[in-house]
Formats: sequence, structure tokens, C-alpha cells
Amino acid sequence: MGQGCRKAQMKKREFYADGYYAGLAQEPRFARIIKIFRQLKGERLLDIGCGDGDITLLLKESSGAREVFGIDIASEAVAVAQRKGITAYKLDIDEEKFPFEEEYFDLIYCGELIEHLFNPDHLLKEIHRVLRTGGVCVITTPNLAGWPNRFALLLGYQPYPMAVSPSHEGIGKLLVDDSEGQWGHIRVFTAKAFQELLRLYHFKIRRLMGCPTMINSPLPPILGTIIKGMDRIMSRIPSLSTRLIATIEKV
Repeated sequence: MGQGCRKAQMKKREFYADGYYAGLAQEPRFARIIKIFRQLKGERLLDIGCGDGDITLLLKESSGAREVFGIDIASEAVAVAQRKGITAYKLDIDEEKFPFEEEYFDLIYCGELIEHLFNPDHLLKEIHRVLRTGGVCVITTPNLAGWPNRFALLLGYQPYPMAVSPSHEGIGKLLVDDSEGQWGHIRVFTAKAFQELLRLYHFKIRRLMGCPTMINSPLPPILGTIIKGMDRIMSRIPSLSTRLIATIEKV
């Protein structure tokens, strides 16, 4: 690994250690994720990017899994998850092998993580390795071709999931403050590209669904209501939704 890549990896670790996971449970997608896992059953569950373990425990309760495991790059988050009874490991998901045997898990959750990786291929190879045949993984990620990004590009603005500066997320973005902090996105997918990549690594796509997002930018009340309404409507069409939720099966 070159010096530039090492520096980028160090910055990524700092990014997650600084509390990236705080407040994630407020995202609208979690209600849909819980609903999906209520329809799934399995003995062992892995949460990739488990953070402090709160979501992991909700997934355990929803799916009825008896054993839950987590991996995360942030040592502080892993320590908190371990105190909650989760078998959690500190791991650089971008490049390290998962500490599990082949076909070990029945269920895997990977939420809003693949877009933060330099090497999503490694992630998908490892998911395929540790997931049993017929096992199910749920992956969520932003949609590069979501309706707000198409609208922004049409007006000459930067698409929301992609930043030109690691320190000033809002540069060139419509209705986003230039000083807004990092989102940490490295690779962002359209619905079409996302599905192609998943199939490339021998996953069957059971379902691809859209999901609205949580809007943090301060907006005038009327404009905020319009945008949230549009987001809910467009989430019914995955290719236009701001978020993608893929339920995939190892075949």
C-alpha cells in the first residue's frame, strides 16, 4: 500500500473514531430494515460496521438470532458493543479478512458502509465466504442516481453523496453549507451498478427497494415539507430513491 493510501486509511479510522455512528438510529431506513429482518430467520447474525451495537441488538431481536457478532474499524465503538454482550471485533473491513470460518452466518447486515470503502470487492468476497449457501445479507447504500442528485446535476451542482473536499462536504452542493463536516463517501453506486456488482460476486438479488433519507440541512418550512414529500414518493422507485436497500442471497 502506498503512502497516500496509508494516509487515507488513517483519516478513515479517525473519521469513525470521532463518533460517526452517533444518531444513525434516527435514519428512516431502520424501520424498513427491522421489518425485513422480522421476515428472516437464522441462528447466527453478523453486523458489518456494527458501531456501538444498538442496531445489532435490534436486528437480533427482530430475526430471533441466538448469536450475534459485529465488526467495526472504531475500537471505541467495538468496546461499547462488547459491553452489550455482542461478540465484536475491531477490523479494517477494507482490507482485513473476517475472523470467521466459511459459511458461518445465516444472516448478515451491512448498513451504509460499502460507500465508505476503497475496496468494495474485498467486502463482497468476504460476505460471500462467511455467509452460508442460501443465507441472506441486507446491504444499504446511497443512490448516486437518486432524484436529488439528478436535479442537482441538471442545475450544475455536485451530487450529494460525492464530495470534492474531505474537510468541507458542502462545497458545490445545493442547499448544503460549505462548512458541513465529512460524510466519508468514497465509492457511490447507481441502482444499476449496485445490482451488477452484487451479481458479479454470485449473489441473487431477492429485492431492491428504495428508502427516503433523513434531511439534516436547515430549510424553510414549506421547502422542507415539499422535499420530504418528494423523497417519500420517489423512494417507491428504487432507481430514483435517495437510498437503496438490497436483500441478497448467496447462491
